[in-house]
Amino acid sequence: MSARFPRYGRTARLATDPVLHADPSASATASAALPPARRALVLIVAFLAAALLAIGAAAPASAAGKGGNGGGGGKPASSVTYSALGDSYAAGQGAGSYLNTTCYVSTKGYPVLIDASRTITLNAEPACSGDSSLDVVSRQVALVPATTTRVTLTVGGNDLGFSTVMQDCFVLVSPTACDADLATANSMISGGTITSRITAAVGAIRTRAPGAKVIVTGYPRLFAPTVTRAYAQQVNTSTTALNAAIRTGATAAGAVYVDVEAAFADHGIGSASPWINDWSWFNISAGFHPNASGYVAYQGRIALVW
Repeated sequence: MSARFPRYGRTARLATDPVLHADPSASATASAALPPARRALVLIVAFLAAALLAIGAAAPASAAGKGGNGGGGGKPASSVTYSALGDSYAAGQGAGSYLNTTCYVSTKGYPVLIDASRTITLNAEPACSGDSSLDVVSRQVALVPATTTRVTLTVGGNDLGFSTVMQDCFVLVSPTACDADLATANSMISGGTITSRITAAVGAIRTRAPGAKVIVTGYPRLFAPTVTRAYAQQVNTSTTALNAAIRTGATAAGAVYVDVEAAFADHGIGSASPWINDWSWFNISAGFHPNASGYVAYQGRIALVW
C-alpha cells in the first residue's frame, strides 16, 4: 500500500515534526517571533499535515470495502452470502476486464453480476480457468466460508479435456487426435465418471457449508445449428450429453441444476448474434468462452432459481 499511497510516508514524517507536538502556547510564541514568511510556511505545513492525517485515518475504512461477512461495500448485514466455484466459465473468461490472468476472473463474469445486487455479497470466488471437478474438491471448497448461504458451481468441461478437444478439433486440427479426444470424453460421460464427480463436488460443498443452497449450471452448445465446420455439431451433441450427466450428479446430491442451453440457443458461434467467442489468434484466451452478453444470460438463468 505504501507504493500506491506514498502520501502516508510523508504524513508520518510530518506528524513527528516538533512544531506539531510542542506546547501550544510555546508554539504560538515561537511562531510570533518568526519572520512573516517563515510563520506562514509553518502554518501551511501544519495544515497539510492535519489534512493528510485525516485522509490516512479514513483510508482503512474505505479500503475494507466489501467484506466476507456481509454488510461490506454498503450492503446490509442481512445480505445473502455467496461463493462462486468452478472453471473458466465460472470465472468469467472470455468477457475481458480480468482481475487476474492466472484464473481469468472477470468483473463481467456471472458471479460479479450476481454480486451487484444490494442483497447479495460475494464472499469467495476461487473459480479458476483450467480447474476440474477434482480441483474444486481438493482446493476450492476449502476457501468457502462455512456460513455461506449460496454457492454456484460450473464445472465438468475440463474433466473431459476441454482445451485439448478445442485445440485438436478446431485450432490445430488433427482428425485422428480429435476423434480420440471425443471418444474419451464421451466414454467418461456415458460411463458415469462425470456424474459421480459432480455428486462428489456438491457433497464436499454441502459438508463445508451445510446451510448453503448449491446451484450447479450446465454449459451452452458452442455452435449454431447451421454451422457446418467439421466436428462442430459433434461437440454440440457431446455438450448436451455432458449437461445431462451434470444434472444427474447435481440433483442426486441435493443441488439445483440450471440449464443454459435454451438461453444460448440462437447465440452460438456462427449465429447472427453470438454470445460465445470464436477462436482468434489475436485473443487466444477468449476462444470458445462466453462474451459479456453470455455471462449476463448465465446470471439471468441463475436468478430464476436463486
